[in-house]
Order: sequence, then C-alpha cells, then structure tokens
Amino acid sequence: MMKKLSYIYGLLLLLSVSCTDDFEEINKNPNSPDVVTNVGLLLPNAIRASVNKSYSSAYDRGGIAANLLASDFASNFSNWTRADATGYFLWNYYDYIRDLNEVISISEKQNLKNYKGVALVLRSWMFQSLTDIYGPIPFREAANAKLQGISAPAYETQEAVYAGILADLAEANTLLGAGNETVTGDILYNGNTANWKKLANGLRLRLLMRQSKRVNPTAEMQKIVADPNTYPLFTSHKDQAALEYLADMQANESPFYRSGNGGTNTKVSKQLVDYLKTTNDKRLFIYALPTPASSAIDANGNRPDPSKFVYAGDLNGIGMFPNANITSPSGMLWMSIQFSPDLASAKGGQGIIMSYSEVQFILAEAAEKGFISGGSAAAGNYYLKGIKDQFAYYASRVPANYAASYLKLSPASISADDSYFKQEAIAYTGTAAQKLEKIGVQKWISLYQIGFEAWSEWRRTGIPKIPVGPVGPGYVPRRMFYPADELRINEANYQKAVSWLGADDLKSRVWWDVN
Repeated sequence: MMKKLSYIYGLLLLLSVSCTDDFEEINKNPNSPDVVTNVGLLLPNAIRASVNKSYSSAYDRGGIAANLLASDFASNFSNWTRADATGYFLWNYYDYIRDLNEVISISEKQNLKNYKGVALVLRSWMFQSLTDIYGPIPFREAANAKLQGISAPAYETQEAVYAGILADLAEANTLLGAGNETVTGDILYNGNTANWKKLANGLRLRLLMRQSKRVNPTAEMQKIVADPNTYPLFTSHKDQAALEYLADMQANESPFYRSGNGGTNTKVSKQLVDYLKTTNDKRLFIYALPTPASSAIDANGNRPDPSKFVYAGDLNGIGMFPNANITSPSGMLWMSIQFSPDLASAKGGQGIIMSYSEVQFILAEAAEKGFISGGSAAAGNYYLKGIKDQFAYYASRVPANYAASYLKLSPASISADDSYFKQEAIAYTGTAAQKLEKIGVQKWISLYQIGFEAWSEWRRTGIPKIPVGPVGPGYVPRRMFYPADELRINEANYQKAVSWLGADDLKSRVWWDVN
C-alpha cells in the first residue's frame, strides 16, 4: 500500500512540475502574443477599428457639433460628459496606438521601412484626431506600457504634438516605397505604399493649415506643392483614404449597417438641408432621405412620386424633436437595416480618413491667402476641383438597386451642371473674404460623416455660423472633457495639461483655436 501511495504521489509531483513548466505556454493568449514575428498581423484591426470608431463617432457626435446632423439628445451639449470621452470621442485610439507602436518598434529592428511608414501615417492621423478634440494629450510616451513600462504617460502641449506629428509624417514620406518588403494586412490600400505617401502629405497640409494662425505654413506648403514627385498628393477620389466595406461577413460591414438608431434620433441639420436646397445641390439626395411623412405609403399601397418628396432638417439644441416624421434622416448610405432592410447597404458608404476634396479646399485656401503660389486664379481652380470630385465620388457610391427603389436615385441623379457653378453662392467671385467663406462652406459640406473634421474646421474658421439652440449650455463646445480615468490614474500629468488649457471644460480652446 505504501509503495502504491508513493507511486501515486510521485506521479502527481511529476505532473505538477510538468504543468508548472508549461503554465506560461498553456496560458498565452494566441490573439495577443508576446512576440510578433509578422507585423502585418497587427494592421487589420488597427485600421478597421480606428476608422470605424471615427466613422460612427461622426454620426454620434462629430456631425452634430458641426451642425451637419441634428440629434434630440447629443445636441444638448450639457449632456457631453467625461463618460462619453472614451466611447464617443476616440480616447480608446490609444489601444490601437499601442499596436502601432509595436509595429514601429519591430520595423526599426528589422529595417522594415514600408511597415514603419504605414504605421507612422496611421498613428499620426489618430494623434491628430485626439489632440484636436482635447488639446494637450499623451504623445511620445503614450501607449508604451508594454514596450517601455510607462503606465502614466506625460501630456504634451498641442504645439509640441503638432510638431511631432508633422515630423513623423515627413519621415513616413521618406520611408514609404524605400523598403523591399511587401506590406500585408493593409486593408486600406492593399499594400500600395504610393497611396500611403499621398495620405501622409495630405495630412501634413491639414495640420499646416489648421495651425496656420499660430505657425506660418508658407515654406512647408510651398515645398510640398512645388515637388509632386517627392511629395505626391491624391489625384481624385479614387486614391483618397477611404476604407471599403465588404458584405461578405459582419466584421467587415459598414458600422451603420446593423446600428440601432434607424433614423429616429438623429436627423440632418436644418442648416445643411436649407443650404443644399437653396443652391439646388444634388448632394442633398445623398446626405438626406425624404421626410417619412412625405414619402410614406398611402392607403392604396403606393408612394408619392419622388418630385413630391420633402427634405427638411431640424435644429440642434431644441430638445426632443417635435415630430420625427417631418424631418429628414441621414442618407441611405449611412442607414441601418432597421430603417430599410431592402435599401440599407453594408458597403455603400466608406470610412473616410481624408478625401481628395479636402486636400483641394486646403490648397484653395492656401492659394487665396498667399501661402502657395497662384493667387486667386489657382484658388478658384482648386475650389472647383474639390466640388466636382465630391459629386463624382458620391455618384460612384450609389448602389445599383436604388434606381428601381422608391428613391429613384441613380449616379446620374448626383450631378452638377454649369448652371450650378454659375450661381452667386457657388461661383468663385467676390472679395477675398467672400471667396474664403465659399471655400469654407464647401469644405464643411464635404466633411459630412468624416470624424470630427467639420467641427474642427468650424472652430478654426467660424464658417459657417452655427445657431445655438435654447436647450443646453448656450454655446457650441470648443473641445471635450478628458476621460474620468485620467483624473484617477494619471492625475499629476492630467493636472499639468489642465494648467495649459486653463480649465478642463467645453469652453476652453485648444492651441490652434484662435479668435
């Protein structure tokens, strides 16, 4: 009996040692490996998740702040809370920045220039989005707990963050295309480093213009524009930075496709609808749906002719919508199957990081202000290119089945003839101030559903003038609160950032937001 017990004890001891030896191996998470050998594995989620977050946050908050969309909840800006920051205002970008830091670290060790360039561009866009929303942010030390053991990263001023991002984008421009490796896992550009290079330079122009009231952008902008071989830019909407969604599996669908809103709580703003109607702008049929009341099926099972449809927006800051049936939901490209199972598209819309049109409007403003050569004549050319390509882009996104639907919407429906461009509100005429306002308005329209970019442009330019509704704090926010966790786990660095801002509230202005 003793021999048997000894044998059993020995066997258990052996198994115990074996289990202990294998414990680390057995308990490794295969989806979060300690050692990454193929950095391309880290790219798909970083791209998809960040673009989806930007895309959905544009609908939830960004478009509302810019008065492109109206909401019966989020437009009451007193409801913007610290709890909103992580979910709606992109603070969780730091999760994806952590993965990109790892891509950069591994790429440096293995001399993977193309991978590093892609990661620098993508990370730069995320940092730009964050700093424009909050002001000072954790930057060089951000998301480096795994690589450097930093769990309480220091904040940096927005001026320093902008300088760092611009330096990273300039480095990316030299790296992309200089490596021998093929980039895998790139679901945005399928490994096309030339297009990533165009995005890098477009983002440089975005940042240079945004900080232009603080830092003169002339030398850097002229360097980019004067040498397109070294500093290429988008040539049309066909190479702009837009994530194409797929209908083959739920993970790759548009984030709006299965959303729960169904067009009831968020509408198109009155300001946008009225402007598009006044100028007979056919983008109205992309940005908005007819009001439910005007397009409803009658007692005989018929819908009215589309010429009878009504398009009407609502005002932000009025509280609950008085009657949701008499205002227009956002366009079908952003609508869920809950609203229309037959017409909702899993891949009609795209998650846009930066468009060709935005780059053209930046160049138009730069030429009009003398930052780049060409003066008003060149500015008018850039301006027209920006508008025309917007129409061409949205015409290309209309799903084929819309033509036979009650919407009767085809690519030909989204067009602009000569009469459109001859209108006083559109034609590139008038004083310099009037021309800059026309650029600003067209840029505002073009930034529909592109993150928080329209809000940032409104803060920078004041164009267009946004009415303030009676419900809420009485102003449109200039920034967002930091998340509550920062007060708890990174308090000393948080307090330093607040001292630069003056106060951690919605009225404080970020560095480039100059009166």
